[in-house]
Amino acid sequence: MKDLKPLIRLNQREVDQRRRVLVQLQEAQERLVVEREQFEQQVVIERDLAATDLMLARAYPAFAKRVELMRDEYERRASTLRLEVGRAEEAVAEAFRELKKFEQVQEQRDLATKEARRYRETQMFDEVASIRFSRQQGAAEETGEGEA
Repeated sequence: MKDLKPLIRLNQREVDQRRRVLVQLQEAQERLVVEREQFEQQVVIERDLAATDLMLARAYPAFAKRVELMRDEYERRASTLRLEVGRAEEAVAEAFRELKKFEQVQEQRDLATKEARRYRETQMFDEVASIRFSRQQGAAEETGEGEA
């Protein structure tokens, strides 16, 4: 039986790599949320400014259209990141399932090897005990102890 430990290490690296990608995507999501919150705060500031200045109030409709376009862009980016995170989570899960398969097979092989060794040891001890018993019986017969 071939040892699967090198294959297990390789799969563990794959799981780790996929987890790193997932973490990067999750961090990108968090950055996008922060960026969007800052944008929304800026919109509130601009709206409040437009309410106090007639010149800015005239330009506000164009600004509002631009804000809607930016919101759509943020939503598109967030949606894309959600899809990528979902794919990355599935990739991590798949790599982890694959790793677990190899670990379970290795564990079964290790257990089978241990059981085979234990069986051989038991057979050896039984043989030694049988030889010892035979020698004791042979010695007893020679000295006449075996006859009653």
